[in-house]
Amino acid sequence: PGNGTATADLRGLGSNRTLVLINGTRAVPTTQGGSVDINNIPTSLIERIEVLTGGASAVYGTDAVAGVINFILDDNFEGVEFNFSSEQTEEGDAALTSVDMTIGANTGDGRGNVVLNMSWTDREDLFQGDRDFAQTALFDNDALDGLEPGGSSGVPNTSIFGAFGSSAGGSAAGFSPSGAIIFGGDGSIRPFVTGGDVNDFYNYAPVNYIQLPQTRYQATALARYEFSDNLEAYGRATYTYSNVPQQLAPTPIFQTASFTLDGSPFITPAAQQIISDAIGEGVDTDGDGIDDTARALVRRRLEEVGPRISDDQFNSFQLKAGLRGDIGDTSWAYDAYIQQGIVSSSLTQSGNVNRDRFNQALLLDLSDPTGGTCADPASNGATSPCAPINIFGAGNISEAGAQYLRTAVAAGGDYTQDVYSVTFSGDLMELPGGIASAAFGYEHIDQSADFRPSQDLDAGTIAGFNGSPAQGGFFRFDSYFGEVYLPIITGAPMIEELSLDLAYRTSDYSTSGTIDSYKIAGSWALNDTVRFRGGFNQAVRAASIGELFSPQGEGFPSAEDPCSANGNPDSAVAAICTATGVPASAVGSVGINAISGQTRGLFGGNPALEPETADTLTFGVVVTDAVPGLTVSLDYFDIDIEDYITSFGGSVANVLNVCYDPSDALGGVGSPFCNAINRRPDGSIDTVAVTLQNAATQTLVGWDLIARYQTSFMGGNLEVNYVGTFTTESDFTPFEGGQVVECAGNYGNLCGEPIPEYKHRTTFNWSKDKITAQLLWRLVGEVTDDDADTQYTVEKIGAESYFDVVASYDINDNYKVTFGVDNLLDTEPPVLGSNDEQANTWPATYDVFGRTYYLKASAKF
Repeated sequence: PGNGTATADLRGLGSNRTLVLINGTRAVPTTQGGSVDINNIPTSLIERIEVLTGGASAVYGTDAVAGVINFILDDNFEGVEFNFSSEQTEEGDAALTSVDMTIGANTGDGRGNVVLNMSWTDREDLFQGDRDFAQTALFDNDALDGLEPGGSSGVPNTSIFGAFGSSAGGSAAGFSPSGAIIFGGDGSIRPFVTGGDVNDFYNYAPVNYIQLPQTRYQATALARYEFSDNLEAYGRATYTYSNVPQQLAPTPIFQTASFTLDGSPFITPAAQQIISDAIGEGVDTDGDGIDDTARALVRRRLEEVGPRISDDQFNSFQLKAGLRGDIGDTSWAYDAYIQQGIVSSSLTQSGNVNRDRFNQALLLDLSDPTGGTCADPASNGATSPCAPINIFGAGNISEAGAQYLRTAVAAGGDYTQDVYSVTFSGDLMELPGGIASAAFGYEHIDQSADFRPSQDLDAGTIAGFNGSPAQGGFFRFDSYFGEVYLPIITGAPMIEELSLDLAYRTSDYSTSGTIDSYKIAGSWALNDTVRFRGGFNQAVRAASIGELFSPQGEGFPSAEDPCSANGNPDSAVAAICTATGVPASAVGSVGINAISGQTRGLFGGNPALEPETADTLTFGVVVTDAVPGLTVSLDYFDIDIEDYITSFGGSVANVLNVCYDPSDALGGVGSPFCNAINRRPDGSIDTVAVTLQNAATQTLVGWDLIARYQTSFMGGNLEVNYVGTFTTESDFTPFEGGQVVECAGNYGNLCGEPIPEYKHRTTFNWSKDKITAQLLWRLVGEVTDDDADTQYTVEKIGAESYFDVVASYDINDNYKVTFGVDNLLDTEPPVLGSNDEQANTWPATYDVFGRTYYLKASAKF
């Protein structure tokens, strides 16, 4: 689930900390969080991709904390080229088809060029039910040393937890102290089975996506014309339309509500008595021993309403126009441009229900013996009067009741970015090592965004998709920057080359004032074989519009309640639980477990946020041709981010852990962490409030080892490329004085995506005449769950290797075909329980498709 965007995330520090450029200038962000959808970049026009890791804000500006990815497009294409590609898994699903055409022409004198590219891409859906490892939601079961079928307690029959133990007289009627009931189709009740291979949880997995469907249209035009050596005009225009429909299982509503009990035609008399004894509201008008109404947290899967369907559409435009050229007969040149971009989005949803109307439809007018009239018949914003709903048994809600609950949801939004920039570059002076050069300039950037939801989506009065209040804002910043390259010495003994690269940028933000960034880097070539390099960068990231201005909205991150059965609380933790609103009888019970391992959090922005600052230290060595054909580099990196913008306490999971850790002085009854947790009367968590602050620090330390070897093999040319990363430290401190979360070699609810201590990507490329072939080996090292006192069956994920092969054949100068197989060995992902991200695994790290075949064909004239 998501909006279908694809993002770049260097070093795993977040896509909003990687700056994405197109031909050296910024791509317009797609979301209010500042992330760029790289699907908007036309692949057929990409000439090369330049990647710079480490802080680069002094040269490129805000957001370049982890580094820069610069997509260089071919602005010198001539001719016509058609490309077709199609891929499909061995199972015959998850197909992806793409067609594009590129037309380019040079002027007769070679001074100008115009290129137009148009493409269409269609991606088919893939559901979790289509894969064995994902078709059933899994729970951990340490007692059985394995995984068991799980899912959601929001079931089509309706369930109520935490009220029907022996203290309520339920045990005499056959109910155990676990205190959970489920309704039968006739309104009867029985104990809710919470464990074992056959249980009552709702399996939502089969109808949830592994791959979202998507349709995308793109058009890109590049143009340039050199009027003279002193003046060249250039421009770029890009347009992308993307449509991403998605579907989730029918809405589960978890809502504390009162419902008609005594005399209800929907609930059997025997069930009415048991429910009244346990959760009756104390008013018995006719004195028959059964309360008129009962009140509880009801859990109902509203299948009668239909599936949750969302349709996201994006229209992205970006226009750039510039002038560049030499300044007279000097060595200096200029480059000035204006760039404007806008991403317009629209959203429609169905399958949501109105929470207020749900409550209203549970209370009946008993003068109608059929239960067909609401006690309050008002329409309450619906198109018709209130229609009662019979939630006591699967399939019992009438179409009139379902229609009364349904609410139409829609939203629109825009993100705009305007950039104005001018740069001057040229030679400064002669130094012993050569000519010193410099570049300096000015940049102005305006960014604004707004999100316009319909009333129910704005107010959060829906169950189904998450509520999203209206939001938006604006900020701008002006930057002055300069960079100097100093070749100090060349050709001296033991110093074949010694140079320095210095850069400085000062930026004035409308939201937070002035902040500076700088770079000091150097290179020392001992001889033609050995070169040492290193540098220090201070980089910055300004808070995004979403981080600054978003109001409170809800989300459901992975987090377990320490007071629940999954938390397995001891006596010290139990004491904090009862003191913070958990009934003693519910402590350690299944009834207050987080819904499918997810806990509702309230998130929101903070207009007082300051920019993040990151210090990046790098040094390394490059050895070239010590062995003929072999180049090896080893680089150390150390990134330390201060004033890291994060939710209060770092995450919902961390707030819960600190609150209920008796040994943590920051937690305990009355602490800000416990005060952020809001519980329902039955003890289950309603919300955990977390807003954004400049509170955290992030440290990332490791080594990059890169090697390239070229030789002759089997009558052709063989090139082996290896890129390996050793992560020795990935520590996150959510707030000053907080416990350090160590994520190197870990994954889970605190660390998120697996961060192996070692991973590599190795390619073997062989070419001869018209044939080119490649074998890719991607290794993801082992990782361990980040919960030190883990309750999970699968605590460690072993190293996984994936192999891809591809071969291309040039039929002639005009035609080329390519055939490839991804995941050649059909390696399945690791299967987890409650410590998964989605689909019982981590889909962004491990392959979830299986063996996949693809074919590409191109024609160029």
